[in-house]
Formats: sequence, structure tokens, C-alpha cells
Amino acid sequence: MTERNPNLSEPTSVTSTCPRCGAVFTCGMQAGEPVCWCAVLPRLVTVPDEGAGCYCPACLKALLEASQG
Repeated sequence: MTERNPNLSEPTSVTSTCPRCGAVFTCGMQAGEPVCWCAVLPRLVTVPDEGAGCYCPACLKALLEASQG
């Protein structure tokens, strides 16, 4: 998904890179969506590597599963 930057002639990317696995994915909030895909998942009690950025869907689900048991 891309978003047009009014200062450039080319669209800019709204992708993120997962700090855990390096996968490229789209963050709904950065893409201007009203709700990101991660908002439907339970919250992590402890966020590893705080400040590292958003995790991709696969890593976030794995971290959620690991935190539950």
C-alpha cells in the first residue's frame, strides 16, 4: 500500500519492518487506516524490545502465544 507524498512526484511506502524477523508488512496506523490489524489482537502484557517498533502479524501472534503459557 502506498501513500502519495505531496512534496514528491512518486508515492511513498507505508511499510514497516519487523524488529524480530525482518519481515516487511503494513502498519494500519501508518497507512492512515482508522484501525490497524493489530488492534483486533489481545494486548501483550510485556512488550519485548520496547521502542523497537511494530511486530509483523506472525511475530506478534507468536509473542502472544508465548506470553499465554
